[in-house]
Amino acid sequence: MTRQPHILIIGGASVDKLRAAGQPVVTPGGGGLYTAVAARRAGAHVRFFAYRPDPLPALFNSAAEAVDWFGPSCRLEDIPHFEIVYDAAGDARLERATWGSEDSLDPSMVPDDALQADYIHIAAIHDPSLQIRFVQDLRKRTNARLSAGTFGYMVHRAPDAVRSLMESVDLFFLNGFEAEQVFGQQAPTVRPGQILVITRGADGSDVWQGDYCTRVQACMSTPVDLTGAGDSVCGGMLAGLLAGLHPTQAARQGAAVAAITIEAPGMAALLEVTRDRIESRRQPLSDGRVRVREDQVARMAQHLRGLQDIQPFDFTGPHLPAAGQPGTLDFLFASVLHQFGFWSPMHGAYAGPTYAMLNGQKLKGSDYCFSAFKRLLDHDPDQLSPRSRSVLRWSDTEAMFRSDDGSVPMPVLAIHHTLARGYGRDMWELGWTPEQLVEEANASADPVKFLVQALDHVTGYREDPLRKKTMLLMAALGQRPEKFIDLDGGRALKPIIDYHLMRSCLRTGLVEIVDPDLRAQIVARRLVRPAEEWAVRSACYQAVLELSERSGRDIGTIDWFFFGARHRCPEMREPECATCPVQPVCAQQREMFQPVLRTTFY
Repeated sequence: MTRQPHILIIGGASVDKLRAAGQPVVTPGGGGLYTAVAARRAGAHVRFFAYRPDPLPALFNSAAEAVDWFGPSCRLEDIPHFEIVYDAAGDARLERATWGSEDSLDPSMVPDDALQADYIHIAAIHDPSLQIRFVQDLRKRTNARLSAGTFGYMVHRAPDAVRSLMESVDLFFLNGFEAEQVFGQQAPTVRPGQILVITRGADGSDVWQGDYCTRVQACMSTPVDLTGAGDSVCGGMLAGLLAGLHPTQAARQGAAVAAITIEAPGMAALLEVTRDRIESRRQPLSDGRVRVREDQVARMAQHLRGLQDIQPFDFTGPHLPAAGQPGTLDFLFASVLHQFGFWSPMHGAYAGPTYAMLNGQKLKGSDYCFSAFKRLLDHDPDQLSPRSRSVLRWSDTEAMFRSDDGSVPMPVLAIHHTLARGYGRDMWELGWTPEQLVEEANASADPVKFLVQALDHVTGYREDPLRKKTMLLMAALGQRPEKFIDLDGGRALKPIIDYHLMRSCLRTGLVEIVDPDLRAQIVARRLVRPAEEWAVRSACYQAVLELSERSGRDIGTIDWFFFGARHRCPEMREPECATCPVQPVCAQQREMFQPVLRTTFY
């Protein structure tokens, strides 16, 4: 029987009395219970280990129904009781507290069968030393990813212990005030493979993936009671990670859960919220300036169903390793992360794509990049190992990308150098090689999910929430003759959104820019802001996802079909509509271009 992926929350429940204007409200509480219910409402199967009052008061019935709550029995008075008072400005203070027996929780109380989880979160219980004891014990008994959180009293009393706790786990959650107490004015030290989340209220959250940080916006909300907000972010994010979301997208889900939690006193809103309501509150992929044209997606899908001889690319050819060539995995992992930025700007607008001569051929950016790596694979394959990448010198990067005339044509060579070294460092420090990762992936229940989530921790792949280069690598691994991984008939792939595919989506009418100012910028090929690029790119992602579902064509086939459009619908020449296979259903928005933005995502 297949085990259901799930999250185990270790922590505590409490009885909270909230006092503001009007009558006091008594509500179930506790960081562990908030986190568990939030994760469940966000779609995860959750088990919750904590002291459980016997008999269970009616106050906890809804929470106990939401999560699988197990643990030692106790009296009601043995769990914490808090009285929280809100002033006129909405700020809270802890008026009274009794901590009960929470400090007597012990790792030995958790049965082995409860540890068969994918993520285990250790909520703030008593003090950091107890949490660290749990971490030390769990490391010996489970392979689950370990997570922990803290709270203000802990960091005020023992900031160094909280820092030790953070460094012992794979994910750590705290708020901005707590982060200042622990790290001072310095940036936190987050090791490769670790995620740190710093919640900042209405200013959103900082999501650190190793030393790379992304600010994730808060969702719109009308706050009534901020209790449990950070724990709701934690639970929602853990559920997102369990489902395979990129860390920043998982954090957006956590933000949506938190936005709903704080709109009613205590746990009331969280206990009643549905998954659909969370999805509707979650930051939308598109911001309204750009929309998917459902009618055009339907027409295109029907057309693609009828086309013959379209299939995925097998990632072989003159610029790529031969089938079975030694070192191919090192080549793919090291080279695909460089598939970005092959164009140059001038006077605030797109000037043209990158071309250069290599081995007597004039090659465009993507082919030139692969060909440069192929040259290295053929002559010095050891240079493609993670260890060698980690100590790459500037002269090495120049030599690898040097063209026939001695020039180095890469428009942003310094970024390529930095990413190459970062890739090698992360892989080396994590003890990973491409061969090992592929082997472990194939031993897992879901090879693509395993690899994708591993690469969320590797420089050059981790940065993009839509995972373009990661999915390009998955396609290469699964579609090459060696079939390094199983793509489940192509169903495991997600859209691979680069500028070629965005241009195709806009010109064929799959996606429409309804904002006239943004449309004018795209037509004029002017540089756009990140939020404008995101509006277009995320809509194209959704359009391609729907196109695949409606047409029955896998993502690899759709991607290669539209990537081929760069020849018949190019950047710098008039489109050749008469020879285009989709001409009968194309909107022929010939003036449209792709968003022009310097990014390492594509």
